[in-house]
Amino acid sequence: MAKITKNEVKKIADLIKIAIPENELDHYASQLNTVLDSMDVLAELDTKDVKPTSQTHGLTNVMRADEIKPGLDITKYKNTRNLKNNYFSVKKVL
Repeated sequence: MAKITKNEVKKIADLIKIAIPENELDHYASQLNTVLDSMDVLAELDTKDVKPTSQTHGLTNVMRADEIKPGLDITKYKNTRNLKNNYFSVKKVL
């Protein structure tokens, strides 16, 4: 695989909006090349008989059923003065 150069590290840093000092470009190029070399090793694996998976633990999402619950009981708030059509009426906030 092609090796990442200092200029490519500069371009990548510019794309992701980070500043890398000039004296650290070689260090980051070396690290990126190590990652790419690791990916080359994975590309050599024979995966033709492996089924694609999105998870490996076998669990499923636990979802509760939607239930309609009664709203706020307005009768509990008898000393509320600002009720309109069984809703609390408040001043506009803009």
